[in-house]
Amino acid sequence: MVYSDYHFYRFKEEVMSKRIFDLICTFIILIFSAPLVLFIAIWIRVTSPGPIIFRQTRIGYRGKSFVIFKFRTMKDGSGHPLDMVLSGDNRITVPGKFLRETHIDELPQLINVLLGQMSLVGPRPHQVEFVEKGIQEIPEYALRLNNVRPGLTGLEQIHGRMWSLKRGIRCVFRLESFYINHHCFLLDLYILSRTVKTVLGRNGL
Repeated sequence: MVYSDYHFYRFKEEVMSKRIFDLICTFIILIFSAPLVLFIAIWIRVTSPGPIIFRQTRIGYRGKSFVIFKFRTMKDGSGHPLDMVLSGDNRITVPGKFLRETHIDELPQLINVLLGQMSLVGPRPHQVEFVEKGIQEIPEYALRLNNVRPGLTGLEQIHGRMWSLKRGIRCVFRLESFYINHHCFLLDLYILSRTVKTVLGRNGL
């Protein structure tokens, strides 16, 4: 009983520390990225009709659904669940190409982090249809977000979207399982540093 209580309080302490780290980093990023966010919003508005922010329902912590925010990168109304968007897709807008290559389209998800729906680092939250498809192939897929919040970036994202498409859901699931079982402050710092490298190297789409 004492052993069980120790692990419960240790887990609770880790969750609180991760949340505080998320909030501090998110506020810092929002302050320094404010001019960039304004520029991107204007760029999207003047180059294609439609909303600046793309909203989509995703499955998050403990199976609870929430609305994720992203900069719109495709022509309004042209995206569908489970669509495979590759480089050169004519549905991608002019600013969308740059935003997807650099992952800057994910920047509005900092709002999801502030709301407690996401963490800076963790497995990606997927669409309902994608989760259902994942469960058919890997039954344990439904449990991947039972103990961690979904992340803005993670081990999958630092390899780029094409890496994920080539290797398939089983490989991605193994990578996510490694993070879930071994996540710690140092691993989060490593992933964040690699994310900066991915953004600067434009290794997104």
